Amino acid sequence: YQRRVHMYIKFIKMLGSFSNMLNKAYRGVATPFVGVLKESKFYEKGVLTPEEFVLAGDQLTHKCPTWRWEGGKEGLKNKNLPPERQFLITKNVPSQRRIDDLVNKAVPEEKEVEGDWVETGMANYPIKEGEEPAIIDIDIEEEKVVPSKAPQQPKKEKVMDINELEEGDNIFESPEQHVATTIKTRTYDLSITYDFYYQTPRLWLFGYDENGAPLNKEQMYEDIMSDYANKTVTLETHPHQGINCISIHPCKHAAVMKKIIDTIAENGGKAEVHQAMFVFLKFISSVVPTIEYDYTLDMELEQKRII
Repeated sequence: YQRRVHMYIKFIKMLGSFSNMLNKAYRGVATPFVGVLKESKFYEKGVLTPEEFVLAGDQLTHKCPTWRWEGGKEGLKNKNLPPERQFLITKNVPSQRRIDDLVNKAVPEEKEVEGDWVETGMANYPIKEGEEPAIIDIDIEEEKVVPSKAPQQPKKEKVMDINELEEGDNIFESPEQHVATTIKTRTYDLSITYDFYYQTPRLWLFGYDENGAPLNKEQMYEDIMSDYANKTVTLETHPHQGINCISIHPCKHAAVMKKIIDTIAENGGKAEVHQAMFVFLKFISSVVPTIEYDYTLDMELEQKRII
């Protein structure tokens, strides 16, 4: 029985890979006929023109200096984007925990946003055994986590007795300086390209282990929420770098962006086009919650929390 189940799972994965190959081939043929989006449809459909993609990318690099523009390889440049602004990239992004660690230690808090996309809040608030969940206080300007347990009293620092000093002692050196603070962890290079077929940003990931060796596909899937690992995540060739990366497939991106834009409007706000990359990275964080990339959410969200 177990052998048949294993063979069935393997067959399903093969079908998924075959489907992805067909989809990729279709998009390669269809994209030139779709044409380049010229008129803004950000509020109507949640998509971006190439010019809006560049505008949103400029805002991201301005707010978050860890992100920067890259031109990519000469033979892979797209003429519809500025030569020096082909895609965005941030490198050496830490990922200290695996998804299984979050699933085992956190309290699930999932909410469907659009289609197969699920908002999960458990990654940010792990609950230890014997500890009560934290009370989350959502404000317009910021989010605060207020522990339900009484705060612990700060530890008293040991007072140095100068009469106990011996020759050669350093009075300016603290005991903590003897403890190694370097923690080896996985890191990722993340990049964002413009998908001309779906007319949205698209995220690409390439990971390294604790010793700097490249991760294989199975290892990188350990950092993807299982709800998406076998649905919206694929292994493909980066359009501007020519290397194999795992990518968050953009087929649902426009629908999720539109849902967020509408929700902000219902709350009395307005999502501007130049904020599009922040919204994009925020909902992508539900797919890769353990990868600690930099983004600044500079828009106001009221009681109804969608991102």
